[in-house]
Amino acid sequence: MPSSPSPSPSSPSLHGLLTAAGTFACLATLAGFAGHLSWLAELASHFRLQYAVALALLAAVMLARAHHRWALLFVSGALLNALLLTPRLLPPAEASATTDEPRLRLLLANVHAENRDIARIQAMIDASAADLVVLLEVTPELAAHLESRVGRYPHRRMVPRNDYFGIALLSRLPLQKAEVVTLSAAGLPSVIAELGDGKQRFTLIGTHPLPPVSAAAAADRNAQFAALAMRARQTHTPLVLAGDLNTSPWSPWFARLLRESGLRDSADGRGLHSSWPAGWPLLWIPIDHVLASTDIRIQDRQTGADFGSDHYPVIVDFQVASR
Repeated sequence: MPSSPSPSPSSPSLHGLLTAAGTFACLATLAGFAGHLSWLAELASHFRLQYAVALALLAAVMLARAHHRWALLFVSGALLNALLLTPRLLPPAEASATTDEPRLRLLLANVHAENRDIARIQAMIDASAADLVVLLEVTPELAAHLESRVGRYPHRRMVPRNDYFGIALLSRLPLQKAEVVTLSAAGLPSVIAELGDGKQRFTLIGTHPLPPVSAAAAADRNAQFAALAMRARQTHTPLVLAGDLNTSPWSPWFARLLRESGLRDSADGRGLHSSWPAGWPLLWIPIDHVLASTDIRIQDRQTGADFGSDHYPVIVDFQVASR
């Protein structure tokens, strides 16, 4: 009886595939720590959750197959990534107590310039019941629709564009001042507004830097981060910064923005809140951020439902500390 053909020497074994996948995840884990040196390395920093889950599963498989050294390596990588996730998963160091000050709701939504379902965008805004709305990738068509519906938001500052960098601020509260500024050489608009009055006065910045798709684009985004940090340090009222920052919380450039601005991540202690790319759960990362000064009390944060964009909206409830 003829024997069955033996596997081709060039065919990869299951063990080889598993060790290659785990080794790649470990190398990507380490590469992310060099994100301040290279925009490509920074891209590797964004997928900490995916690395942690994949390496934990691979470690379990290797342990079951009695490959203990590989199991130890992979579980070490999983734990390292899990450690980086803990600020968002553990209770915040200083929980915000509810006070008698008015509770405000902010909606941040990158609507996607190619999303033509304006009715669905409007329904998302209405369902949020937000007091303040920051919209990104606002087109002239969407801006015209918003202008025709004053409704809950009689105060607004909009800069529509035919690319991916239009921006709009809609507010139930009167705008004491609202200026459009550019914060980097790319010349993209950001909105800086002062709202409220008396002891409840605060500043809101809406912004959307370039995505880091090249070394030049990453450098421009980082320059915008530096300008935002300077603005935050120079602002003497409570401050909320909201935007699609085109980076994750695990990027060294995001950490530098927090450090140099003195702002806090509203998601700390409240979950991962992945917001992009909608519809691709295996690749989900949080790149839509709401940051706040220490005199802004974050009460709640949630990620909204799909509304036809490649981003999910972010909803944050907060209170402004009396001064």
